[in-house]
Amino acid sequence: MAISSCVKQSFSNPPDTSTLDPNLTVNTTLQNLSQQALNMGTGQYRVLGDTTIYGVVIADDHSGNFYKQIVIQDSTAGIVVTIDKTTIYGDYPIGRKVYVKLKGLILMNYKGLPEITYSVSATGSTTGIPSSLLNNYIVKASYPNFVTPLDISISDLLGNAASRYNTLVRLSGVEFDSLSDNMVYAQPTSTGSISSSRTVTNCAHTANLIMYNSSYATFQPAITPSGNGKLTCVVSNYNGSIQLLIRDTSDVRFTDPRCP
Repeated sequence: MAISSCVKQSFSNPPDTSTLDPNLTVNTTLQNLSQQALNMGTGQYRVLGDTTIYGVVIADDHSGNFYKQIVIQDSTAGIVVTIDKTTIYGDYPIGRKVYVKLKGLILMNYKGLPEITYSVSATGSTTGIPSSLLNNYIVKASYPNFVTPLDISISDLLGNAASRYNTLVRLSGVEFDSLSDNMVYAQPTSTGSISSSRTVTNCAHTANLIMYNSSYATFQPAITPSGNGKLTCVVSNYNGSIQLLIRDTSDVRFTDPRCP
């Protein structure tokens, strides 16, 4: 102990690779993969061949509203990548460009949502890429990158939601309905809840969408604002029901007065 405590060690900072891009050859798009998954039907899957994709992380697990997964988006579409690990945001934060080597991974239609995963059980549950194998499949590239949300109305989104699954959108002139404003984002786990749904509506109250909030999210006890404004979110689907997922409450900018 005495000898080791006298040894002076000097460690260099790790190299800054934030601007580096390995420029791997990409041979398909996320739109192509997503369409294949949707065409398979819910619960169906197939093993992928020697293919590489890229995308920018638009959602991670930092707030806990996304669990053991990242959502990536390229210029055409987006897709979920499941990872059997927590605190994923340390390696793949929002804004990180990544390449994913798909050989041996599984493309699945998971309850209506395109997903890349590692294995599927006989009951249809999935297991993400093991943490020990991440470097075999996911290659980090430049950071940070900014993905501009698509400005779209609730009505337009409802009319063509499948093309927006796993992508970042921004809804303007929206608000929580009267049953969802001034409420906690999600009921606490102490009530036995694992998630809560809050309804987002347009000013005319002619179109509504459900915001899914996990009871394990760090913002669970925060109160939903009663104003009107812009909502940035990831479009999702669960068993045919369109869902909106926020990364954290900074995605909710309801600072204008409510509609009459």
